[in-house]
Amino acid sequence: MSKNKILTPAGTVFNSAVPVPKIKSVKPCGSQVLIEFLTQQEMLGTTLVVNEKIDLKVPLQGYVRAVGPNFKPSDYGFDIGDRVTVSGAGIHVPNWDGINRDRFLMEPTSVKGVIVEETV
Repeated sequence: MSKNKILTPAGTVFNSAVPVPKIKSVKPCGSQVLIEFLTQQEMLGTTLVVNEKIDLKVPLQGYVRAVGPNFKPSDYGFDIGDRVTVSGAGIHVPNWDGINRDRFLMEPTSVKGVIVEETV
């Protein structure tokens, strides 16, 4: 077997010489939600540069960007586009579009509240 080919446990041959396509987006599965977290500067409402390594004890906030096919907004009280506060762990997803915010796939029960924003 060529050294560019990898045999998976299922017996499938994967050619490692073929370039991996770029990521276009991430779609949540099941009832997972995709949360795009605000930076510390955004949460504090400041333009000052805040070192991301400093824990300011600011609750995690973000926007719901996508939901899985089994997610029902009526079951959880939030939907795509809502600004929410979250608690818990999630799965970090790749930055596919160069936005300066981290994104995580999370269980909908990790969302603890909807933040109501002023209309401008």
